[in-house]
Amino acid sequence: MEEITVTESAANRGNVVYLCSALGGAVADFGGRTEIVSDDVRASLKIFVPEEGADFVRGETEDKIADVIAVRYKYEFFRRRVRPEGVDGLERELLYAALISADLFEDKRYIVRKLRAFREYAVDGIWNFRLGALRRKWTDIVGYIPLYFDGKKLKDFITYLVGEKKGKKVVVENGLVYDKHFNRLRRAALVDAEGEGVIVREVLLSGCGSVELSGAVPPVDEKYLREYFGSSVSFTGGAQPRS
Repeated sequence: MEEITVTESAANRGNVVYLCSALGGAVADFGGRTEIVSDDVRASLKIFVPEEGADFVRGETEDKIADVIAVRYKYEFFRRRVRPEGVDGLERELLYAALISADLFEDKRYIVRKLRAFREYAVDGIWNFRLGALRRKWTDIVGYIPLYFDGKKLKDFITYLVGEKKGKKVVVENGLVYDKHFNRLRRAALVDAEGEGVIVREVLLSGCGSVELSGAVPPVDEKYLREYFGSSVSFTGGAQPRS
């Protein structure tokens, strides 16, 4: 068995829980197991996997750590620095999701390159000491964001960000969001998405360019999906657009 260890500050134990959930299936496929150990200072995810699956699971671990940094850490970064007037709470959350997704895959590729220097991963330490260029990039982005949005400006801004995504499609079925391989997407858990607009936030965080809706979708989610994706929203499996 090979052991892969990921640690975080105790205050960010939720990130470790997310990693355990996201990696559990892949680890189990190779006959391995996961274990969370935590105290008042650190939270650790320990992954035990047979050698034949170690390289694959390590790659998946680095990909999901990159999700934590490129989604959760970026969310906290923007939430502290971007507080535009003229939008309500949900619209502000949708703005954060769109900003996160704009460079998500570029950010993740950069993070994964940095992670490959490690055998054990201290997520907060990597963020604090190895990703200065990423923080500077995010700081520059903050400087370009308007201080005020009305409904039209917000729609135009998010529609522009969404329009940069080409080809990638997600499926929304029974309130859950899946990629083209029918893997369930869960990045909204990293931004504490609850209540209204969870689906549209998950879709935005997927970085997709089009959406297929199957089954009933809450009116709030459908409203914003139609606003931001327009003709790139399709309805199948009994789902019908609302007039």
